[in-house]
Amino acid sequence: MRRGKSLVFVLGVLVLALSSPARQRSPGEDPKPFLFQSNFWVNLHLFLRAEARRQSVGSQLLLPDSSLREDERIAWDGARDAYTPLAKLNLIFDERLIRINNALSRAGDVQRLPSGTVEPDVLAVLNAAAPVYRSHLWDQHRAANEKWITDFSPMVLQHAVAVTSVLAAAYQVKWPSDPILVDVACESGPTLAYTTGGRPGTAGHTVIAPTKASDPDVAFEIVFHEASHTVDGHIMQMVDDEAARQHVKADPDLWHTIIFYTAGEIVRRELGRKNDPTYKPYANRVDLYQSAGWQKLQKALETDWQPYLDRKVDLKTAMRNLVRDASESGP
Repeated sequence: MRRGKSLVFVLGVLVLALSSPARQRSPGEDPKPFLFQSNFWVNLHLFLRAEARRQSVGSQLLLPDSSLREDERIAWDGARDAYTPLAKLNLIFDERLIRINNALSRAGDVQRLPSGTVEPDVLAVLNAAAPVYRSHLWDQHRAANEKWITDFSPMVLQHAVAVTSVLAAAYQVKWPSDPILVDVACESGPTLAYTTGGRPGTAGHTVIAPTKASDPDVAFEIVFHEASHTVDGHIMQMVDDEAARQHVKADPDLWHTIIFYTAGEIVRRELGRKNDPTYKPYANRVDLYQSAGWQKLQKALETDWQPYLDRKVDLKTAMRNLVRDASESGP
């Protein structure tokens, strides 16, 4: 998930800079839109950062010193303290964190990271912390990650081509040909998932926390919501172009609510739940429009964007009406 107009522009640049050109597939190769994994080093990196952040704000640690032997405590405290500067950086927008996470996503389940995997200081910290994490928490985190992948990835892959094709058509954009790497990890920051630019050969890098996305409907939808962030620059550009035509200031969160609304509606239809009164897309399920102060945007989406998804109006008409009704200077 991503919010903030200026920050999002930065991320759009990062996606272009960090994602590789489309890879040419060999004839007959079956493309996989998503690659799921549970990676020890990604989990350690994100957990260390989260523990350093919790320590900095006085929150309860998930791996307290009292649970460690003296030698483990010395190693872990040193690693956690070393991660304090990284805990201040934004997972989604900071180039350094994106670079580290992408590099670690390549690492196999080796006992120690080889030289050159990441910057030397971070490499030393991770190698020092790895035995402690592996001894105390990795089995638990790996089991949760692998259960999530086993439970939900088959369904995602079964519907992936259909859903991403409809998303691409709705946004009128060419969907990335490279797969999106999905790291299932114990920590994902303040949201249940987030997406950044990916390592070469991928269209993006999504991190999902299994404990936060444990509901089947939420798990299924959030993968496609996050996938939409690989093309969010196009969505932002459509909004900005229309706002410029109307000489209005577009709401800075309009592009993101378009993703929430569109992914939620398309997933609902793909699951055959369009007329099911008990089914709620994620944003409605958690009252996101209300809690984020997006009531005006929700009304505009229901009035102006829903007819487009229902094929009653074209994109140009829908975008014109949506930006007009959702703009900060609008009604």
